[in-house]
Amino acid sequence: MIRRRLYIEERMSRLAVWSLRTAIFAFPVTFIGAVLYATETLDFRSALFTVLAGVGVSALALVLALAGFVVIWNEGLKGLWRVIGAAALALVLIMPTATLAAFGMGVRNLPDVTTDTLDPPDFVTLSAVRSRAANSLLYPGEKLAGVQLDLYPGLKPMTFDTPPDEIFRGLLALAKRHKWLIVDAVPPRGDRDGRVEAVARSLPFGLRDDLVIRVRPIATGTRVDMRSTARSGDADFGSNARRISQLFAELADQQGRPLRR
Repeated sequence: MIRRRLYIEERMSRLAVWSLRTAIFAFPVTFIGAVLYATETLDFRSALFTVLAGVGVSALALVLALAGFVVIWNEGLKGLWRVIGAAALALVLIMPTATLAAFGMGVRNLPDVTTDTLDPPDFVTLSAVRSRAANSLLYPGEKLAGVQLDLYPGLKPMTFDTPPDEIFRGLLALAKRHKWLIVDAVPPRGDRDGRVEAVARSLPFGLRDDLVIRVRPIATGTRVDMRSTARSGDADFGSNARRISQLFAELADQQGRPLRR
C-alpha cells in the first residue's frame, strides 16, 4: 500500500524577490557613477547625480525588503533570507552616503581659498588645460574674501629670510611628499615670482582641487602665498583651508621659524 504525502508548498514572496533584485541593481549604478568620475568621463555634478540615483534605488530596495518582511511574517511565505540580504546590500550604500552628508553639514565650505585676497596667486597652466565644465579659476573677489575672513581669519602669507630658490625647492619636495600632481613649476628668477601649480585629491570624496603656490622675492627674503580651489561644486568640506594650513606648517618646520606670518 502506497501512502501519499499531502503538503502545501510555501509560496515565495514577490516582494522578497524584487527587493533583492533592486538592491543588486543599485550597486552597478553607483559603481558606474564613481568610476566615470574617477576617469574624468563625467564631471562632479553628473557623477554625483548618478551615484545618488544608485543610492535612491538602494533606498527603494530597503523599503521593499521591509515590506516583504512584514508580508512573510504575517503570511508565512518564503524569502526571509532574500529580504535580509536585500536590506544588508541597501544599507551598504545608504549608510556611507548618509554619514558623509551629515559630515558635510558640520564643516565650513569655501570653494576658493587664498592667503592673499587682494592679489591672489594666478593659475596659468591649469587655466589652459582644465575642462570647461570645471569651476572658473578667476578669483570671485571681495564677496568671497569677506566670507574667508570670517571663516579663516588666521590664514595669511608666510615670510622667510631664506632665499627664494631654497624655499621653492622645499615646496617642491613637500608637494611630491603629498603626491600632488605637479602640472607646472616655474622657479623664481631675479624679481620674477616662482610658481607651482598642482592638482590634489581631497577627502571624503576624492574630489580634485587645483592649487597654486607663489614664491615672491622680497627685500627681507621670501614671501609665500598659496591658493586652493575646488574644481567642481561649491563644497570643499574644509579641504582648501586645511591643505594650506598643513603645507605652511610643514614649510615652517622644514625651513625654521618664519619672520612673520
